[in-house]
Amino acid sequence: MTWLELWEFVEALPYDSMTRSTLAGDRTRRRWTEHDYMQASMLSLQQHLIQVIWAAHLEGKPPQVSPWPLPDLRSLEQLAEDEARKARQADARRRYFEATRPGAPQDTEHARRLAQAREEHLRLVAPGGRGAHN
Repeated sequence: MTWLELWEFVEALPYDSMTRSTLAGDRTRRRWTEHDYMQASMLSLQQHLIQVIWAAHLEGKPPQVSPWPLPDLRSLEQLAEDEARKARQADARRRYFEATRPGAPQDTEHARRLAQAREEHLRLVAPGGRGAHN
């Protein structure tokens, strides 16, 4: 058997086989089967239909139901990358809020660029300026 033939056999394996799961990066066997996905989709669809029927035929607001949670299919490397990105975004938001809170020391470079942009804007909208519409 050649490597190509072996690869064709591996590709023909069912989605939930251990070999396919391992090739996809799943080392902990947390992968759902196609049957599990179908059941979760059916449950979410039934919850949605109940809300639609409730709103159409019964008085009052339908209850809020959340869709059935699907498993996280990201690999451990992808999870680590996402956590690092979230940490960077949180740090950037924290620095922004600290810089823009009242009484915070200002970034002089940002203040200088903002003043230049304001002067340019005022010059353009002033009567007789290039941007003035007569």
